[in-house]
Amino acid sequence: MVNRAMSSRPRAIATAAVLGSVVLLAACSSGSSTSSPTSGPLTTEVPPPNSVATSVVTLPPTVPAGGAATTAPAGAAGTAPPVATSVGANADPSSFDPSAFGDNPARGSNQWFPLTPGYQSVREGGVNKGSRRLPHRRVFTVTNMSKVIDGVKTVMVLDQDFDGGELAEQAIDYLAEDTQGNVWYLGSYTEAYEGGQFVQANDAWLTGVNGGKAGVLMMTDPTTDTPKYAQATVPGEGTAKAEVKKTGESICVPFNCYQGVLVIEEDGSELTYYASGVGGIKLEPESGNPQETEQLINLTQLSTEGLNELSAEAKMLDDHAHTEAEGVFGSSAAALPL
Repeated sequence: MVNRAMSSRPRAIATAAVLGSVVLLAACSSGSSTSSPTSGPLTTEVPPPNSVATSVVTLPPTVPAGGAATTAPAGAAGTAPPVATSVGANADPSSFDPSAFGDNPARGSNQWFPLTPGYQSVREGGVNKGSRRLPHRRVFTVTNMSKVIDGVKTVMVLDQDFDGGELAEQAIDYLAEDTQGNVWYLGSYTEAYEGGQFVQANDAWLTGVNGGKAGVLMMTDPTTDTPKYAQATVPGEGTAKAEVKKTGESICVPFNCYQGVLVIEEDGSELTYYASGVGGIKLEPESGNPQETEQLINLTQLSTEGLNELSAEAKMLDDHAHTEAEGVFGSSAAALPL
């Protein structure tokens, strides 16, 4: 399977860091769904030895069911990710052009895939490990670090997996918005862990290196009429494609209930649900026994301290990629502040 961001395992993203504070859950709006609301505090997993504790500001849901976007409480250090007010043209993944990108790869203009530094979502579900099914948590953080890949300035996104309370996998995804608001996927690096300790690098690819090709992770205006499109081409693994299956769905997850949800089939095997202004809220296999499932349980805008800590961790992972995946990352640009 081709690795990609915001989708299922295996995926690309970096070294250890876990929420160090209590994460609060918002209950579903009453009467808007048959799903059971979740409430009360949720304690995070014990961080592995090389982890970095983070400071977070917990926000209310950005787009509650049937209403306008809410904002952060008065006095909160963070603010809700911006929601796009205009729509550009969908990109053609076969026509990757560095001139179509500006100096800011993380403007947050794509309503389905908020890409602004400090944005963090937490999804929880289950994953199969042999004959066992373990609780699974995924933490997705947009850092303030960047890397130039094939002439495009990208933003580094830290994606972390915790299985059964232990760090199992981390990766960096290198993403960038073009001037029309399409979110492109230009590379990734993934490491596996056991008992909180590094085991091996599972994945490493960059656009323009060894046949790696960029793809579109999220179109700016996805509809059911949008042709199936390439999300990335990874050397030795092939091309992952996505297809818009449904729009306008009403979905409840533990964090909140959402209307106007976008449903995308990714790599022909799983469905990912996206809410406007929020991003991915649910992941499930399209058919067969569930290999991995996820539902949104928290959405935050990191404090400056928390963002800086995770960004430093992402840089450490990128540095590690230069040695663990030298054939791909050895001559790549260094990670720098955005």
